[in-house]
Amino acid sequence: MHKIAYIFPVLAAAGMLVYLEDYVNWWGYALAAAGSVLILWLSMRGVTRTKEYLSGYALRAVHHNPWTEQVITTETYTDSKGRTQTRTRVSYVHHPDEWFFPLNTGRSVEITESTYDHYALRWRTPMEYIDPYHANCVSGGGGQQYEWDGIYDNMATATYMGKYINYVKYSDSIFRHEKVSDEVAEEYGLVEYPDFRRRYLETNAILVSPKLEITLPEGVEEHFWRLNAYFGQSKQIHIFIILFDAAKGIDTALKQRSFWHGGNKNEFTVCLGIENGTDVKWCKAFSWCDAPDLESATETWFINNPVLDLEAYANWLYDNIHVWKRKEFADFKYLGVNLSPTAKWIVSILTIVLTAAIIYFSYAIYTGQI
Repeated sequence: MHKIAYIFPVLAAAGMLVYLEDYVNWWGYALAAAGSVLILWLSMRGVTRTKEYLSGYALRAVHHNPWTEQVITTETYTDSKGRTQTRTRVSYVHHPDEWFFPLNTGRSVEITESTYDHYALRWRTPMEYIDPYHANCVSGGGGQQYEWDGIYDNMATATYMGKYINYVKYSDSIFRHEKVSDEVAEEYGLVEYPDFRRRYLETNAILVSPKLEITLPEGVEEHFWRLNAYFGQSKQIHIFIILFDAAKGIDTALKQRSFWHGGNKNEFTVCLGIENGTDVKWCKAFSWCDAPDLESATETWFINNPVLDLEAYANWLYDNIHVWKRKEFADFKYLGVNLSPTAKWIVSILTIVLTAAIIYFSYAIYTGQI
């Protein structure tokens, strides 16, 4: 039903065109209607897009030297005798050093000088001089880079935010999960979906229930950062490990799945019930895959390996991740989009504002007020 909103700006523009009999400027009314419809479309697209985690690895570490840009501007002015004159101004803009990682995904992430130096020493590949293009550069420029050495354990990883339309979350279909209340979430010790505040370049891959007290070995999370980065683009996967107190049983994982609305399209989430800090009493993995082969294999692995060893599981996952095949969310497009109550209010108010704006400005322009 929200698609009906598109027609109101069009009707407003057409109505003003007929009412004012200003057929000479018909293109102006058409442009106003088209612009309003575009704003509505972008707004609706914005409120229905879901955030997801995407990861990649650095292909190289790059440093751009500081450089100076010459900026030439020409301005027109009227002199004391009323004559129009032009003058040219020359200014200079200083650009400081830049350090960054170009990722295998096509993105680039800024890094610090110390991170650049760290990976230059770690990779031990030859330094290459580069000459990046800088428009209107009059001094400085140039730079250096170090290529990744290709060793898996030496990988530099980064995670960033992506967005997509989640047709399931914004529908009334049978695929939607039950609503989990705050009371139930607290009772089971469910984990909130992590926000997108990065710990420098990375985000948490291992999440711990507030009901569980556990100390993990130092550096264990890095194994899953590397998995997410190395396979993130080729396999379209992002792995989360969630550790729970085992007391509530495997039903906790089902509640967690509903709490996260099934997770995002690229996520493979492994829920583990932990007892005595080291014993895995139950395992439940979930994703949107049509064939849950990796989920079943993971649950079998933890049955056979009941002592918590996430590094060993990460190594096993590296060898078996080939069975993963992400669900194509375009398959759910037929469900359409059902806006939330808040989103419906936003779209309704925006529709009224845009329609009123078309009427006001059309009349003001026609009468010469603006």
